[in-house]
Amino acid sequence: MGTAARRYVLFSLGVAGLLALAVGLFNFLVDPYNRFGNNRLGVYISAERESKAVEVRRYPHNALLIGNSRMAMIPADQLESFHFFNGAFGGGTAEEEYYFLEHFASREELVILGIDLGQCDPLTLQGDIFAPPGLSGTLDNLLSLQTVEYSMRTILDHRAGKSASMRRDGSFDARRWFELYDHENSAYTEWQLDGLKRGVDNYATPTQERMTFYRKIAELLRQRNITCVVVVPPFHEALAKYIQTSPTLSAYQAWRRELGSIFPIVVDLSLGPDCAAENFFKSDVVHFKPEAGVRLFNAKVIPVALEAVRAHAGAVQR
Repeated sequence: MGTAARRYVLFSLGVAGLLALAVGLFNFLVDPYNRFGNNRLGVYISAERESKAVEVRRYPHNALLIGNSRMAMIPADQLESFHFFNGAFGGGTAEEEYYFLEHFASREELVILGIDLGQCDPLTLQGDIFAPPGLSGTLDNLLSLQTVEYSMRTILDHRAGKSASMRRDGSFDARRWFELYDHENSAYTEWQLDGLKRGVDNYATPTQERMTFYRKIAELLRQRNITCVVVVPPFHEALAKYIQTSPTLSAYQAWRRELGSIFPIVVDLSLGPDCAAENFFKSDVVHFKPEAGVRLFNAKVIPVALEAVRAHAGAVQR
């Protein structure tokens, strides 16, 4: 290779290296996923899992909320008697909840675990998504053009004054949800209900093998001396009534008995008076409103949790 060609190759490699460095540094500093803990503008993309894995280490708390988006809607800083961090995330599975707790639950006094009526292990396992990323995964994130897009979106959304998706305590910021779903939309509501009812019609009695991650969670928290209170959150009254008259009700009852054999403390709100439609967004029959969640938890869950923590502390002292 001639001198000129060698210089051209070295120049090209240098330019490419500088561009890669600039892209990586830009993404590292903006940190749209908050994967590295550098994000100061707010998380505006779907990055609950990445961000909460960082913030749970920073936010002062002695109790954790964990579960799916129904739990994520509850403002953790409005719950009484404990300092909560909300570790729940949209579409959260029992597998993800187990690995989150394995990595991040250590000194807490309490874990409140939300489990939807009938929920079991996911059909497809994805492994420990909260394990520290290796060098390859880190570089893929820093040098990704998609991350550049998300970094730019983060900057623009912040400058436009938009609300970030997550509050400091880990809770989902529901302001956008009110804009989208707290108004009448009968077509969407019926479509959503039809899908939920089909799920009810196809529900089968769970076997013990389908509850393995809940057993792992119970054992993990027992070993770490962390009190666990399970909450089965309320369903919308339309779905609750459908379940109560469905041939599959016995399958749900069998699931509930199995859950009670795994966790000694279960607060079951799933099919009772707390299913009132006014507790839910007007066109969303899945998610109850944040204020309803706060009210229900402070009245019916926190007192049970407080008594359980005190009883556990007394047992440990003896």
